[in-house]
Amino acid sequence: MGSSPYSRAASNSKPSWDRKSKQNTKFGRNFGKFEPKKFSLGLMGFCSLMLLTFFSVSKLFHPSTPLSENDEAVPFIESAPNGKLEEEIANLGSNFEDIGSRNNATRNESRKLEELSASNETDSTELVFTDLETRKQKIENNVNLKVDSVNELAVIVSKDEGTPMIDKGVPLEDNLNMELHSSDKQDVVTSNIGDEIEVESTEIKSTLTCDENSIDEGFPYARPAICEMTGKITINPVSSLVTIISSPDQGYGEKKIRPYARKDDYLFPKVKEITLKSVFTESDVPHCTITHEAPAVLFSVSGYTGNFFHDMADVLIPLFLTSYQFNGEVQFFVTNYDHKWIQKYRPILGKLSRYSIVNLDRDKSVHCVKHAFLGLFRDRDLIIHLHPTRNPKNYDMLDFTKFLRQVYGLKRGTPIVLGDQLHKRPRMLIISRKGTRRISNLRELVRVSKQLGFEVVVSEAGGNVKRYAQLVNSCDVMLAVHGAGLTNQIFLPPNAVVIQVVPWGKMDWMATNFYGQPAIEMNLKYLEYSVSMDESSLIERYPRDHVVFKDPYSIHLQGWEALSNVIMAQNVKLNLRRFRETLLSALDLLQE
Repeated sequence: MGSSPYSRAASNSKPSWDRKSKQNTKFGRNFGKFEPKKFSLGLMGFCSLMLLTFFSVSKLFHPSTPLSENDEAVPFIESAPNGKLEEEIANLGSNFEDIGSRNNATRNESRKLEELSASNETDSTELVFTDLETRKQKIENNVNLKVDSVNELAVIVSKDEGTPMIDKGVPLEDNLNMELHSSDKQDVVTSNIGDEIEVESTEIKSTLTCDENSIDEGFPYARPAICEMTGKITINPVSSLVTIISSPDQGYGEKKIRPYARKDDYLFPKVKEITLKSVFTESDVPHCTITHEAPAVLFSVSGYTGNFFHDMADVLIPLFLTSYQFNGEVQFFVTNYDHKWIQKYRPILGKLSRYSIVNLDRDKSVHCVKHAFLGLFRDRDLIIHLHPTRNPKNYDMLDFTKFLRQVYGLKRGTPIVLGDQLHKRPRMLIISRKGTRRISNLRELVRVSKQLGFEVVVSEAGGNVKRYAQLVNSCDVMLAVHGAGLTNQIFLPPNAVVIQVVPWGKMDWMATNFYGQPAIEMNLKYLEYSVSMDESSLIERYPRDHVVFKDPYSIHLQGWEALSNVIMAQNVKLNLRRFRETLLSALDLLQE
């Protein structure tokens, strides 16, 4: 370190009695020559002069000199500017007489030294701010500094205390008036010179909307709960927990949802329950191991699946309604995972999402997303109606059937039109059944149908979905007794004809709502044939005065088990003379 004014003044003022012992001995021999009174006065004056010089110079140059509230700290000056500083110091000792005058001189000299330091060019790398306005101007040049990366932050807000801490590696001027931009939270730090730093925090923005008790008038089945959310969302398969970070005033709370698109108390033991919980800080959730940019859809493939009607009505159509809008950019999370079911409908699932399905029953990772659906949007069975929330893209069943033709490569978009092609016969598919609701006189039905001009194909539904879809799509008319086989009408070309044979027992409402109205929604031409008491096998089981004939609706009121064991267990033997009129109506519809 170079010499300083303080060190030089101290060395020049070294007491004479600190010299070598030989000089001290000589001083002692001459002591007696002085008069005691004069000597005492001189000694006191000398000591006073030395003390005043010491305190004045140390107060002037010591770096810890107290400052007023409006003063700025002046860094310790290591080199004198062009000799002027030494000259000023040398003149200090001879211009004061008492303590009061010396203190006034010290203040004047301090101000003068600051002006000299600021006005002279020096080699010092430390910039000394002596003008408050200059310092303010430097800070103003740094305002509105925007930071887009958390790693670049100069201001850190303590989660526990809520107090700001300034990064010591960044000058104070660069820490002030800084904006932190984040998709989750914004901390705006503002300050003026001399003021305390204030932190204004906006709450984390998230949304959560749930449809939990939706029922259509005239349709007795309540829709299942479904929740759509945006924000910071964590999916933890191990704990079957979905968390969303929100603010306390949003009041999301906690919900338990079974993500299967049919509301039925009988399903509760089968469908795995997922807990949806609102938390307030990231410390309340485990660290993400996988982050997905695509929206997430969580659903179950349990419930009544395995039946083609329920596969479509409870899972695949609701899944289409929920996820088709994302054009493949959506991540599926499946609970009650069934590998056989997934493989059966792999073409449909793969067309809706281009990502591998996450098995929520076995996956151990913690997944994070920004947009998620817990459950599936659902309308009615095999129906998609316009609706502002559950169908914001205004899809309909024609969109779904067109989607299926793309998935399975179904070539026909229209049926045959009679008369357009010579010797071309309309093709009719009769869906046979091995269990209940069989057509007992199937061979006679085929014979009569051929006599009327149909090319007849008899096949039981099931097996390979793609092959059966291609078979159905090749036909112009499809005939079946009420049951899941009628669901295959989704593969027919628009304007084809569907014939539903309705068993005995007040089945009209079920027939119309489950298959008749959906056929119309798919732009198919629908015919319905209701069997008489004599065409039902129930006449062989019960006397004619039995309640099943006198008041069949009372069987419905006893619940699904009674309905299944009685009404749904019958077979039919068609009155072909009577049924012939229905077949002729089908031919007429193909000419329109």
